[in-house]
Amino acid sequence: MSKKWVCGICGGEVIEGQRFTFVASLGAVHVECLSERSTSKMDDNYRDSIALLNANEVLLYAIVRLKEAGRIAKSEDIKSLIAEVRSSIEKAAGRLSTAIQELLE
Repeated sequence: MSKKWVCGICGGEVIEGQRFTFVASLGAVHVECLSERSTSKMDDNYRDSIALLNANEVLLYAIVRLKEAGRIAKSEDIKSLIAEVRSSIEKAAGRLSTAIQELLE
């Protein structure tokens, strides 16, 4: 049976296996709630930068995992499919990186 807590920010249920953390003054909190609270007082440009960096991080992780998946796949059809998907994600990550660079200028 999974452990359950109440989010100290939104009041919703926090279930073991979700992304959450403990904050001394709040108890268990969803990572998303903590992120939103942390960024709510920042200016829009800074918030946009964080959003783009977070999104790009997800894509970069996916690229690494897809490279590994392609390495262990035996079927050429599966290797080709994985490479095609990885290429698509690399293009998306490139678009996000360009947007990040534009915010920095």
